[in-house]
Amino acid sequence: MGKTKRSVEVAYLDPDKLELLKRLAVHTRIPRAVLMREAVDDLLIKHGILKPPKRTP
Repeated sequence: MGKTKRSVEVAYLDPDKLELLKRLAVHTRIPRAVLMREAVDDLLIKHGILKPPKRTP
């Protein structure tokens, strides 16, 4: 995803899920914000609001 204007949104997470997200970020070396954006994309795709990205062969 290129440079775009982004907005801040607050999400309340259960403490155990937040801890798992933090661990995932450390393990994968992917920032939590990037993981959260990926999760939102997955949710929108699941509900048919966003089209999945095209796969390259």
